[in-house]
Amino acid sequence: QGLKPLLKPGRHKLIGCTRRTQGLMVAKGNPLKLTGLADLVDGAARFVNRQEGSGTRLLTDHLLVQLKLNPARIALYHQTVEDSHMAVAAAVASGVGDAGMGIEAAARSFGLDFVPVMTEDYFLVCLKDALEHPAVLKLRDALQGPEWATTVAELPGYTLSHSGEVLSLTRALPWWNFRDRKAREAATAEPAAE
Repeated sequence: QGLKPLLKPGRHKLIGCTRRTQGLMVAKGNPLKLTGLADLVDGAARFVNRQEGSGTRLLTDHLLVQLKLNPARIALYHQTVEDSHMAVAAAVASGVGDAGMGIEAAARSFGLDFVPVMTEDYFLVCLKDALEHPAVLKLRDALQGPEWATTVAELPGYTLSHSGEVLSLTRALPWWNFRDRKAREAATAEPAAE
């Protein structure tokens, strides 16, 4: 939601690209039997984190808030930090940590198991006025073509999701109107009786 001030409905459109799954990368066989982020709290699992500001770190922090989990209660949450999915997978594979958030493709490349946590949709942002530009049309065609479908199908944890399709901000991002709707509801709500 941090991008909301930069995007304007009607002026900007989204072009569907892919969907990917993020989850816990764990040792083969998942010896600690981790099923999600809650299993990391007060447990034996040493967590390998992503650097602050990365999309995966922002996602992890957001999920912990949603689940009302304190990151200080996750072993090494603030101490062991890597700057890529592959580096987190390498750290788990080498035994530096027991789990780390990342993508399935990175986990598989190091022979790790993968515990899905959530899926993310990826979009390209485009000015509405540029949608019919030849380069944008070519990009949209490529995203809807068989080569793109084959490439995505070969990546563990990735699937097609509205690839090449033009979407409005409010259609593609379900949270877009959430704050505005809450403000409208609050403004029209009956005053509380005292």
